Parts: sequence; C-alpha cells; structure tokens
Amino acid sequence: MKKIQASTKERKTCRISGEKLIPLFSLGELFVSDFIADGVSPQQKKVELQFCLAPKSGLVQLAHSAPVDDMYRNYWYRSGTNTAMKGELRQIAESAQALVRHERGDLFVDIGCNDGTLLSFVDTTMVRVGFDPAKNNFKEASKKYANLIINDYFTAASFLKSRFKNKKAKIITSIAMFYDLEDPHAFVEDVKSILDTEGLWVIQMSYLPLMLQQLAFDNICHEHLEYYSLSSLKFLLDKHGLVIVDCQLNDINGGSFRIYIRKQEANPITFANAPWRDVARYRVASILSHEEKLKLKDVQTYKEFYFQIELLKKKTVSFIKKEKAKGKKIWAYGASTKGNTLLQWFGLDHTLIDGVAERQSTKYGLKTIGTNIPIYSESVMRDAKPDYALVLPWHFIEEFQRREQDFLKSGGKFIVPCPQFEILSYS
Repeated sequence: MKKIQASTKERKTCRISGEKLIPLFSLGELFVSDFIADGVSPQQKKVELQFCLAPKSGLVQLAHSAPVDDMYRNYWYRSGTNTAMKGELRQIAESAQALVRHERGDLFVDIGCNDGTLLSFVDTTMVRVGFDPAKNNFKEASKKYANLIINDYFTAASFLKSRFKNKKAKIITSIAMFYDLEDPHAFVEDVKSILDTEGLWVIQMSYLPLMLQQLAFDNICHEHLEYYSLSSLKFLLDKHGLVIVDCQLNDINGGSFRIYIRKQEANPITFANAPWRDVARYRVASILSHEEKLKLKDVQTYKEFYFQIELLKKKTVSFIKKEKAKGKKIWAYGASTKGNTLLQWFGLDHTLIDGVAERQSTKYGLKTIGTNIPIYSESVMRDAKPDYALVLPWHFIEEFQRREQDFLKSGGKFIVPCPQFEILSYS
C-alpha cells in the first residue's frame, strides 16, 4: 500500500482476491463524515472516494482507506433513532433465534452493536455480548442490554480475553458493518473461530445490485470499503469453509441483503425446518443465477451508473439554485453519513441550504462537515416554515411523510434526490 496522506492508504489490489483493481469512477476528495462545532475546522483531511472493480472476485470496493479511528471512535449514528431500523433489528434478532436451536446460557454476539438496539431483542436467557469501538455508545449499550460490551473493534483475540472465552457463540450478528473491513479474510476467520459448530452467523448490509438499480450513490462513503453482491460474498466465504444457507433481500437503507451463514460441518437439521431449508436453498440459487445476468463484472455497468447519477446531481442542484434565487427557504432533512456524501458531492453548502432538521439531540448546534450547514431539531425546522426540505435519508421517505403531515399540509414540499429526482407535496 502507498501512503497518499497521513494515515490514509491507497490499495492497488482486491481485498479478497489480491488481483489488480480496475478504477471505475471517483466522487472526488471528500471529508470523512462528521458533524463539527461552529467555527471549528475539520481535523480530518479529505480522502478520495475512488470506486474500483476486481473482475475475478466481482468485489466492488474503494481504493482508499481512511483512518478507522476517525470514522468509528466517535460515531454519530444511533440504531434506535429510526422506527423502521428499530423494527428491522428486532426482526433480525428474533429470526436468528427462531432459526437455530439454542439453550439457556448460549452465547449471542453482536458485532457493531451501536446503542444496543439489536441486543435489546435477544432473549435474556442467552448470554449477550456486544462489540463496538465507539466511545460515545459504550455506556448506553452496556447498562441496558448486554452481559458484556467489549468497547473495541472485533477480533477473536479480544473475545478470548473476556470472561466468556470458553464459550462458542451460537449466534453472531454483523449488521451494516461487514462492508467496512480493511481485511475481510481476517475478520471472517476470527468469526469462524468463535462460532459454535451448530451456530449461525447473520450478516446484513447494502446490496450492490439494488444500489445500482436505485442510483444510491450516497451509499458510497469512506466507511463502506466494499460493495458486495451475493456472488462476491460467496467467493470470500468459500475460502473459509463457510456456507450460505439462506439469503433474503429487503428495502432497508435503499436495498439490503441478509445472509445466513454456517460452518460446512454443521448438521443441516439444526437450522430451521425442512420446508424452510428447501426454500432457502432455492432463494440462494435464484439470487446467484440472477446476478450472472446483471453484468456486475462489466466496467460498462458502472460507467452507466455514474452517467445516471451525474444526471441526478445536475437536476437536483439546478432546481435548488433556481428556487434559492427566487428567495425560497430550503432546508435539509436528516443529518447523516450518507447525507454528507450527497451534500459534499452535490456542492450544496450553507449558502444554499439554511439548516438541517435532525432527531438526534447530540447533533444540535453542530454543522455538517465540508458544507457548514447548521443542524437543528425538527421542531425548529417546522417553526421556520421552509418551502422545501431536501430529504437526505431518502430511503425512509414514507416514514418522513407520515411524520411531517403538518409541514406538507401547510404547503411545504420534500425534495427527494433518489432513486429519481422528484418533488413531493401533500396528497
């Protein structure tokens, strides 16, 4: 790896196959997502978001790796803030417990446990262990929902230092974090080493084909080093003696997939029941077959994606600039990591966007990095009566429409940038 700036690394080879990477396109040099105090300059340097393809493994990935502590030690996202995400995490926890046989005292490990929302849905007869490196999530999660929180990045070595080192995990979950790994092979091997022979590992993360279909370019951020299809994930897991026993698609975060994984030597009858296993095998085979038709290893697929997102950018920015010139008040809705990608790449700053409405109180009084837009509560936005609100977490638009009925009834409109540019008013 070649250093391009302090603590930032550039890769020339694939993280799972070692083959040479093919550059696809770049969103330019952007600040790592953060929210900063007024008058404070960003501590981080900009890092390029260069999208690359490894044609043998099929893994799409970033060429540059930002410093991990810049991204994860002070982590803004809270799983329990959004109603839809909270419901999804509940479903993940409950389905995992229903699909694999477990007994009182069995171990449940959640990697990237955040504020402990998923662990809150785990049966208290299980021993609940969470891993999370964020210093600002630690107390909340440990006090409420877990027998143990290990406040660090997951490794088998750190688990083996805990008081549960002699236990194997019956269930492991890695939700919206598996695509963040600089060394996926090391992580997979560490998970395998602490997983019970009859255990179950559940991964959920953004799904590359749905990201392409929905033009979800805002999913491209410094945290997300890899962009998996089922076939590229299988390429990785095959090298570690792990088997995909089920895969399900869903609409979370603009399109995700949930993968159920077991060791090759696991007894099939200890997972679900016979009809479920038959359907699950069909699901996995069908998705792999469909992916072969999508040309995910073809550079042209990504050139077309970039062409389409450039059009989205032009439409959105042009509309906002025209309305601003007319004296319209324009806010953004939802201060998020993906939102920071959109704002920076679109070039939408405080001169065009008056404020960002946000639910999470810890962000109030701060500004978006690189664009300096002040963050306020949703009630402040409502009082300001803007003409438009640019929806940054656009995949939750239906929830926002329900929440902001009064804003829409009074004549306010949502600007939705993806999967196509549209203006939503009350109906």
